[in-house]
Amino acid sequence: MTIEPWWPSLLGYLIPVGLFLLGWGGMEPARARRSTTIGALTLALGGLGYFAVGFALHLGGAGLMSDQPGLASLTRLFAGEAGAEWGLVGLKGFFLLGDQATPEIYTLFFTYLPLVSSAVLLTVLSLSGRARGWQMAVGGLLVAGALFPLAACWAWGGGWLANLGTTLGRGHGFVDYGGSGIVYALGGFAALGAVTGLGLRLPHRPGDNPQAGPAVEMPPAHFPLLANLGALLFGLGSLAWSLSRPFHVANAGISLPLVAVNGLMATTGAIITSQAYCWLTTGQADALMSARGAASGFVAIAASAPFVPPWAALAIGAVAGLLLPLGIFLVEHVLYLPDATATIALGITAGTWGLLALALFADGRFGQGWNGVGPTEYHTVLGQGVTGFLPADGFTGDGRGQLVAQLAGLGAVSIPVWAITGLTFFVLGLPGRAIGRKDEREEIDT
Repeated sequence: MTIEPWWPSLLGYLIPVGLFLLGWGGMEPARARRSTTIGALTLALGGLGYFAVGFALHLGGAGLMSDQPGLASLTRLFAGEAGAEWGLVGLKGFFLLGDQATPEIYTLFFTYLPLVSSAVLLTVLSLSGRARGWQMAVGGLLVAGALFPLAACWAWGGGWLANLGTTLGRGHGFVDYGGSGIVYALGGFAALGAVTGLGLRLPHRPGDNPQAGPAVEMPPAHFPLLANLGALLFGLGSLAWSLSRPFHVANAGISLPLVAVNGLMATTGAIITSQAYCWLTTGQADALMSARGAASGFVAIAASAPFVPPWAALAIGAVAGLLLPLGIFLVEHVLYLPDATATIALGITAGTWGLLALALFADGRFGQGWNGVGPTEYHTVLGQGVTGFLPADGFTGDGRGQLVAQLAGLGAVSIPVWAITGLTFFVLGLPGRAIGRKDEREEIDT
């Protein structure tokens, strides 16, 4: 393999770097310092979990999707062999040993690891300074070793979500090109489950009194320059990774220049609307919200970048940039959940909207053969690809079927992830609750 194809995948490692810096922008200095060591340790353990177990669960059936010689050993997909298309989990590739030690398999591991790291960071950054280090490490292992790999197998590894187009005739199956749902919504719901499982709540503020009216101050920006640098690196990494033609794209027809243009247009729309929200509510622009708004645009367009026209990408980003500050307000001032890094709001609002927007704006010009559906024609139309409610001229709309597939994917990712992480962190928090109750009893006795 020449060096050139590695560059986009290598630059993809800027995605977790950017998320790290973006999260620091909203942290108090003491929390930011602590998150440096805990976050690095969590990423290392997450990488180990993906190497030992997660990769096999994710891509253990990759050889069933591709005829590359180096992938011939990855052919065990539970419930996916012998023509059954309801694959649940891969079962080959643990520790990358034996006949799984090929350059092609190493390439797969290298390509998807930054997305694993990003899902882990979205989960643990929200807990920095509010959970013990070992609890965050366990959470990172859970996401990297089980939750992300299972969801990625279903959508990108030949699993049942990808095959909804062939099994149930629902569009092209679940479509998520760059991870709006599989990475970012998953990370957001995992963070939500962790926070609620630990029972973390913010105190009610005087400005949240319904009679006094809600507070309109933007979240404090402790390191705004780092946050904006993080947003730039996150965007650069996202664009680069999208241009690497990841494995799950297979032989589908896409335009890489369109992917790049749509990424930039979505970010443009998100920055404009997030700053407009700040001007309308506080009378001035906000540096931290600008950075978070830019990230929300990249997150939202990740699912549909190859399938929508540029004007739609601009609209997708604009909606994402408006939803983000509303999501932050909802999380912190209505639900009273601590989300200083905005990872919960970013992952859930932009990730969810990105998945659903594909079913609305995909125009059918690209995506031929995605998930094995319609490589030459779709709905009897030659050359039609992934299509939503607004098809281009000459194509047939398929918004209803594609929307069902997108909703199925969103439900399959969000509900189990939130429930599993919530239950896990509830159990992890039991020792602390027991100590707290003991201290209360001793205080009453004295």
